[in-house]
Amino acid sequence: MKVAIVTGASSGIGRDLAILLARNGYSVVLASRRVDALERVAEMIRSAGGSAEIFKVDLSNVSEADKLVGSVVDKIGRLDLLVNNAGYGVYGPIDEVSTEEIHRIFAVNAISPAILISRAAGYMKKFGGGCIVNISTMAIYTPIPWLSLYDASKAALKTLTDTLRVELKPYGIRVIGVYPGYVDTEFHRNVVLTETSKKSGWNSGVSRFAPIMRSDQVAREIVKRIMDPEFNGDIVIGFSYKLLKRLSQHLGWLVNKALERMYIANLERLGLIRRKS
Repeated sequence: MKVAIVTGASSGIGRDLAILLARNGYSVVLASRRVDALERVAEMIRSAGGSAEIFKVDLSNVSEADKLVGSVVDKIGRLDLLVNNAGYGVYGPIDEVSTEEIHRIFAVNAISPAILISRAAGYMKKFGGGCIVNISTMAIYTPIPWLSLYDASKAALKTLTDTLRVELKPYGIRVIGVYPGYVDTEFHRNVVLTETSKKSGWNSGVSRFAPIMRSDQVAREIVKRIMDPEFNGDIVIGFSYKLLKRLSQHLGWLVNKALERMYIANLERLGLIRRKS
């Protein structure tokens, strides 16, 4: 039986991915900080006849990330699929984000995934191949004020994805990049707000350009591509988001202008800048 590690498996896309992978014959390693939530996901998988193991890990602690892959292989014996799904974000002016939060954002979204890939790739080479899935965000294609650190960390993951797709292909290791738009998950409900952003609430602005998606919808598309041994590329789900990506790449100034107007209007509404007469 093939073995998959899914980080951030306690809810949202990670939970739905784990359940679908188990239905498709994978023994799934559920990795997250929230053991109680992982136990509920594991029970859902096992009650349907699937196999699931729970590993508690805090990816803001890179030493824990460094141990995860080795611990899984020691216990289960192999690794065929790594899904870097966990994410962490802070929404607000950059001057209100603490040094600790900056470290946490980049640790969870970029550094720990890089460590997991580094360890997983070594085992996958020995096992004759595998698949790595990195879940980034459509936000890297649009400059969203107050979300700059999250965007930058996920952009680093995209660059890592693009480069490793070329580097690891000769070893039979596929590297898939996923760029979801606005998905209705706990991530958006749990984004940390700074003092200023608490006054306006969480609003990335992206949902004004395209519809809100469900996590199971995203998970189904990802698993479909994982199960296709010939697929080794990027996933953008939904016509609206594909169009937004294309516009951002070819008419970026237009998208930027729209986002800038929305941002300025928000600052004026909050009384942070004066409305121009």
